[in-house]
Amino acid sequence: MTDRKLTAIIVDDEPLALEGLRIRLEKTEDVEVIAEAQDGDSAIQACQKLSPDVLFLDLQMPGLNGLEVVQALQSDTLPFIVFVSAYSDYAVDAFELNAIDYILKPVNLGRLQKTIERLKERFTPQSNEQEKHKLLQALGQTSGVAIAELEEWLSSDEPMPTAFPQELVIKNSDNERVFVSIDDIRWIDAAGDYMCVHADTETHIIRITMKKLTEQLDQRVFQRIHKSTLVNVNYIKGIQPLKNNESMLDLGKDIKLKVSRNYSDAVQAILGTKVNLKS
Repeated sequence: MTDRKLTAIIVDDEPLALEGLRIRLEKTEDVEVIAEAQDGDSAIQACQKLSPDVLFLDLQMPGLNGLEVVQALQSDTLPFIVFVSAYSDYAVDAFELNAIDYILKPVNLGRLQKTIERLKERFTPQSNEQEKHKLLQALGQTSGVAIAELEEWLSSDEPMPTAFPQELVIKNSDNERVFVSIDDIRWIDAAGDYMCVHADTETHIIRITMKKLTEQLDQRVFQRIHKSTLVNVNYIKGIQPLKNNESMLDLGKDIKLKVSRNYSDAVQAILGTKVNLKS
């Protein structure tokens, strides 16, 4: 369990109900009430200013009701929500908004303590580690990066790692190895068993098949637009429709590449996945 007190804002339009809830929370010794509000607008302002751990919220209030307050607060900083109401009619709606609990008035201290125990479990290091592990597993499945590498990344300021190489190793005419940054490659086209890798300043020749090279590259970045051509979508400046369901890509620097009609759907994929456009 967490050693610190949970910070809370309590909201009720009835002063006596507000006082009663505050007194009972203070008796638990696990919750610190940092603000009180008697209407929805004030509750929203207090949450945005103080970022509490939990919001104890009445449902029926003048102006915005409790459900509308939660909907207005939907964000990454939304506190845990506990609804407090004299009516059970809204319980289903409340839990659809991912409320932690729904307490009926008058609030019983024993019932309130069970709610607080539930809240404390959400703040335990074990719970946080479980959530972190689930996040890393999901990232690992979508990115192909090992969980151990993702764990190291979480504690750094580095960009998220990728399972794909960041450089191509190419032998030049002097049989020397040249490292070409993936980010510098504008497009790649095939010439028999060789691939022409067109980078910012020069073209490199590599002996490899299109199929094998494609497997090494992030397909979210390198899109096939012809049976023998791959393009780095981050260099695309524009797309011009042509006849016969073909298109022309503008890569800047007077470079234009035709999209084969057999790959016309790739144009839409390009528009949907293109990220980090280079200027």
